[in-house]
Amino acid sequence: MIGKLTSPSIIKALLDSLDHRPNKGLGQNYLIDSNILGIIVAAAEISSDDQLLEVGPGLGALTQVLLATGAKLIAVEKDQTMVAHLREHFPFDEAQGRQSLELLEADVLDVNLNELFAGGINKIVANLPYSAGSRFIVNALEATPLPERMVFMVQREVADRLTAQPGGKTFGPLAIWSQLNYAVKNIKNVSPTCFMPAPKVWSAVVRFEKRAAPLADVQDYERFKKLIKLCFTQRRKQIGTILRTQAKREGPRECEAATEGSGNNAPEFFQCLEKCGIDPAARPEQISIERWVALANAADRI
Repeated sequence: MIGKLTSPSIIKALLDSLDHRPNKGLGQNYLIDSNILGIIVAAAEISSDDQLLEVGPGLGALTQVLLATGAKLIAVEKDQTMVAHLREHFPFDEAQGRQSLELLEADVLDVNLNELFAGGINKIVANLPYSAGSRFIVNALEATPLPERMVFMVQREVADRLTAQPGGKTFGPLAIWSQLNYAVKNIKNVSPTCFMPAPKVWSAVVRFEKRAAPLADVQDYERFKKLIKLCFTQRRKQIGTILRTQAKREGPRECEAATEGSGNNAPEFFQCLEKCGIDPAARPEQISIERWVALANAADRI
């Protein structure tokens, strides 16, 4: 077994032995603060009955700690050099009668998460590569069944977007899609000095705790997602203006929230907004997740 993988000297020696240099394109920055590892694992509240997914294990610092919990661990690694290293240093576990680490050599953005989650994965714990962090999180949020808890190290900028609340400048699609089914919390901001090489930006440990029930029931997720994307690409405009422009492009449309014979001569999309409790003058970041869901459910097409 390898030594303490948060030690800069051990990391450097390992990288030299592998003739490997951190790949900026893959977001390879190695954690050198064991206290942060402890915070990540504590936030995940792991038991030996859990089945874990780790993304981008790299040299295996977090992997070591996750395996020590006794939980089953599947890790996805894209870098061929790191895959060979992990297979050598996390071999067959004689005591458990199985591989100590089930390793998938793949780009995690190409992995079928539905199959992994259906196979029993109930928690994701990962120091996510900067290059693919937010895209992977969106993929995980759209897979089924949803994991009960996810703990990620991400860029601080991404953490701010994940935890943003309505009315804030960073509130947008990532916050809406994340918080619909999860309570999302920034557990710890992490300095660049905690990594080798040090990135140019701060990071953060973020925890996703699955809600007992979603904030609101989405009838058609693709329509919901399309509405969010449409409106937030024009986030400085008023919601009424955005929908009026879209209505002109698409032609006549109906709204289930509109009532016949109401005597209201306003376009149907204004009736949708009124029924959903949305001010037509509101900008996208001012609208709550529940009202976004109501609007998506009300309109027959976006």
